[in-house]
Amino acid sequence: MRNWRIALWIAVLCCTLSSYPFDSLAGHYDQLFTDKDEPMAEPLLEVGAMPEFFPSRRQIIDADKGGSCLVCHRMPYPTAPKKAVEHGKMALPSVPTNHPGNWRLLTPQPNPFSKIAGGWSPDGNRIVYTVSLSQGDWDLWIMDSKGKNRHPLISGSTLDKEPEWSPDGKFILFQSNRSGNNDIWMMEISTKKLTQLTTDPGEDLNPEWSPGGNRILFQSNRSGDHEIWEMDIPTGKLERLTHSPGLDESPAFDPEGDRIVFISERTGQKEIFVMSSNGGNARALTKGAEGESSPHWSPDGLRIIFSRNGGGNWDLWVMDSDGSDQVRLTTHPSDERAPRWSPDGKWVIFSSSLRKTWDVLLMPVDETILDPASVHLTRLTDSDANDIGAVWSPDGKRIAYSSSVNKYWSIWLMDADGNNKAQISGNDEEAGWPVWSPDGHQLLYWTFKEGNQDVWVMNADGSNKRRLTKDPALDGYGQWSPDGRRIVFVSERTGSGDLYMMNADGSNIERLTFTDALDWTPYWSPDGKAITYVSNETGNWEIWSLNLETGQTRHLTPDAGGNFVPRWRADGRKILYNGWRGGEYTVEGSFDPVVMNPDGTGKRELVPSPMDEMSARWSPQGDQVVFWSWRLGNPDIYVVNGDGSGMRRMTHNLAWDVFPSWSPDGKKIAFDSDRMGNFDIWMVDVPD
Repeated sequence: MRNWRIALWIAVLCCTLSSYPFDSLAGHYDQLFTDKDEPMAEPLLEVGAMPEFFPSRRQIIDADKGGSCLVCHRMPYPTAPKKAVEHGKMALPSVPTNHPGNWRLLTPQPNPFSKIAGGWSPDGNRIVYTVSLSQGDWDLWIMDSKGKNRHPLISGSTLDKEPEWSPDGKFILFQSNRSGNNDIWMMEISTKKLTQLTTDPGEDLNPEWSPGGNRILFQSNRSGDHEIWEMDIPTGKLERLTHSPGLDESPAFDPEGDRIVFISERTGQKEIFVMSSNGGNARALTKGAEGESSPHWSPDGLRIIFSRNGGGNWDLWVMDSDGSDQVRLTTHPSDERAPRWSPDGKWVIFSSSLRKTWDVLLMPVDETILDPASVHLTRLTDSDANDIGAVWSPDGKRIAYSSSVNKYWSIWLMDADGNNKAQISGNDEEAGWPVWSPDGHQLLYWTFKEGNQDVWVMNADGSNKRRLTKDPALDGYGQWSPDGRRIVFVSERTGSGDLYMMNADGSNIERLTFTDALDWTPYWSPDGKAITYVSNETGNWEIWSLNLETGQTRHLTPDAGGNFVPRWRADGRKILYNGWRGGEYTVEGSFDPVVMNPDGTGKRELVPSPMDEMSARWSPQGDQVVFWSWRLGNPDIYVVNGDGSGMRRMTHNLAWDVFPSWSPDGKKIAFDSDRMGNFDIWMVDVPD
């Protein structure tokens, strides 16, 4: 392993471990969430591990700048810090199975006891849930909607479970075995007075209030089979609503009290059914081999959220109230169950086995998730893996991207609307970083194959794969010249990372830079006469340019310690880059998009901010810049005019929306997002 690679990894690791003071962690979260008037939660804690927190600026050294991002999903610089030893173990930091960016843990304590989500108070300010302190002991707990002020409500050596708040906020309904078997109980919150509502020797479970609070639903096997029953609380009158073989469970009224959703095994599989409030007109909303559980109505009655067991684990799904438009909300390898909508319809609490024990978590469910089309968002990929790095074809009709769907990185191609997805790299190689040729007929990429990482090229349909570099050293980061006749790339064949150039067929390889430094991320000028790149020749990461006619290099950014990703504007008159501003590099300050002249003069920050703005890219017309920013507490996509005016926020979500890419006509932006659990490629329209 090269010495520079060892030093780089040690530096990045040290930055990661020292980047955030633990004693300021709570304050950081308080500020982020209190300012936005959103539910606040404590950082997610893995059992026996350090807390997880928002990445520091030093951790966001993304792939565009050549570093290996330790907390991001992105693949690293192609000359990775170590070679893979076998297929399926490419030298990439694998996509972490951390909780998605839009999840918030509400119950880090008491740990490691299991906690199961219950229900919201009518005003949305409090949540009731259950905690298992020992086998055979489940207690009712209460907390505020921010996950604070957690304390027990009912405790004892009994099974007190499935709590639900009454519509008037005065009572908690729950099931308990405190009478010897499971019955339905009610507690008056102000006095803690308990009232037993059912006394049958059978099992009475899963109680739910009617919207008016004068009736309850529950399931019971008092008739020999688990069926749905209704009780009128003032009179105690009981009515059996279902009469079918097989289990019927988990009933819930819609907000108007006219319909009841429930789970039934009458078809041999647990499916979601809906029926009239009198038990008539029952019909299935879901059909298939997967089992479902815990259906719950949205506050407006238009949707139903539920949990589905598919692929070996439970995930959250949502559908319209007639069973149509089913959307998968979570794709994490853990189990997610028992979802409950907040009264305002903006949040969902649920139970997750993310930490190997059950916890109560919170996530937002706005229209960008439930109905992306209504906010001009389109989800282009929806695999269970991570699909990242959208690259548009020059005609805007196709998108190439990288996917880990095969448990290793491969290159895929799809139409610009997400249809006709196909893997185009081979099953015998790990491949990534596709780059379209200017005519759109070929894709340049790197691959690990035959024991080495090299630059390859293939036709746009995946045919005619050719190896362009064959040196035992690592070669990568190939970029086409504007006329498509030459390729610049980075190679370690001289012992350090240098820039090389070759013809498009791999012939006439020529070394371009001659230093002991690391030179990387080359970008061609639009006229093909110069190349900008990043180098640590002076000891800092700075931007240089190379005149291909004279071979002369020019130092463009001697003013700061961290400057990366120098991209040319289409007319060749400006260079856009990510520059460190505000203090000593990695100590104080932030990354901001900076524009300068090709000779390094006229530097100007586009959108100064104490938070990081990353991955800035010119629009094809050169009149706008897209980037992702932490300025409101989590990464979202922004667009700003080329002069720094008219900044617009393009995405609004607590997830990570990162690494934007313009369509050739400048009307759409593709980006990576983990808003559905794993990283997928999404697209947003750019308003005129």
